[in-house]
Amino acid sequence: MIRCDDSKKTAQRALSKVLCVILCVVMIACTAGLSGCKLINNITNGLNTSQKPLSEAELARLITNAIISDSNVADCYANIPSSQLDGLSYSMFSEYCSILRKCSQKHGTADSFKILNETEKNEYFALIDSDDEEYRPVEYYGDLDVVELCYSRDKSPDASPVMFLISKHDGGCSMAGSYIVDSMLAYSYINHYFEMIDDRNVDGLEAIIKSAYNSDIYLNSVIHAKADYIVDYYSLKVKTSTPEYELKVFSPTHISYVIPEVFSTDGNSILSKTVELRLKNDGKYTLDDDIPATVRELRFYKEGGGRLRMGSTYTYSEIRAIFGTPKFSTTTSDLVLIVYDGVTLRLEADIQEGGQWSSGRLSSILLRKDNEFSFSDDLFIGMNVSELLLVYPMFDECGYSGSFKNGDGEFVLTFEFDDYGNVASIELGEAVG
Repeated sequence: MIRCDDSKKTAQRALSKVLCVILCVVMIACTAGLSGCKLINNITNGLNTSQKPLSEAELARLITNAIISDSNVADCYANIPSSQLDGLSYSMFSEYCSILRKCSQKHGTADSFKILNETEKNEYFALIDSDDEEYRPVEYYGDLDVVELCYSRDKSPDASPVMFLISKHDGGCSMAGSYIVDSMLAYSYINHYFEMIDDRNVDGLEAIIKSAYNSDIYLNSVIHAKADYIVDYYSLKVKTSTPEYELKVFSPTHISYVIPEVFSTDGNSILSKTVELRLKNDGKYTLDDDIPATVRELRFYKEGGGRLRMGSTYTYSEIRAIFGTPKFSTTTSDLVLIVYDGVTLRLEADIQEGGQWSSGRLSSILLRKDNEFSFSDDLFIGMNVSELLLVYPMFDECGYSGSFKNGDGEFVLTFEFDDYGNVASIELGEAVG
């Protein structure tokens, strides 16, 4: 599901913090089975012509060497006994190594590897897995060991570590075939999402995100509007090109990308954003991409009359000239409430003794009745959720709320619904805090 909640990224941030402190102690190459980091021998010095089963360290060395250079891939694959390939094809092995090689480039050239101990491995799996039981855990893929690439001269030690996994069974080890294949499928899925956005292929993007929206409110037109909105958002707000997106987590159950440079909603700063994919137990993917629900500046008007601007200052006579005589008005210590049929205006004012005031700053408008008053032609009392999502496609994922700034403050647009999913009230009020 495309979500709009940055607080849900705590698992990914925690993953980076834990993995960045894992130390890679490079040790001189020695016999198979030695724990810790092992210096990598040149592939030509370790040819396994006998096709006897490889130890875990020997298998890890071959995979590492294949990751280091594309020119090593064919020899490394050929030297893995077929019984330890776990059905993995050469093309899949090559592509998997290519992705890990790209992730490794930020660090430099790997010259060793480390097989994580049980504590480190369990921490890694715990941080990849979701707390939500509807998502598939890593343990689904059996007993796995985690191997980390090490760099004696690490150009970017704070970057995410580069890991691959080895399957353990019956006292031996092998490539983690299903884990790798499913990792590649997840990787292809999320990158297809980015590709459709880059190509501005709204129909293609609609097909990708459609499975996340099963409720009756999500008409085809609504999902199409969401896809169109996402494409426009990336075109206007995302500064980083797709090849520069940083792959932080690479597994079949969890893919995480960081987009380094994205313009904030107001365009005044540049931030980063995270896009995540997770695999559910039913084999379906969910995408978590924070797309802000932006709102254009709204003004309040009466049909055939003038408009009120949020944050502007008005006298009582000015408001009456636009909207007519109200049903009643009242004051508190610092507020003026002006009530029309189905509408309440709130103004901040200096209230004098006796409740007198000369002018006030418009801070809030509450619309409760579909009549001649309106914020815009496409927002009205009684509209259903689907109609609202055609106007603001991301409102369902942001609590049916959005905001805008106009120079006199920030103002939040919110909706309340009746039991049938129709808009019962619309409020435009100044943001708090």
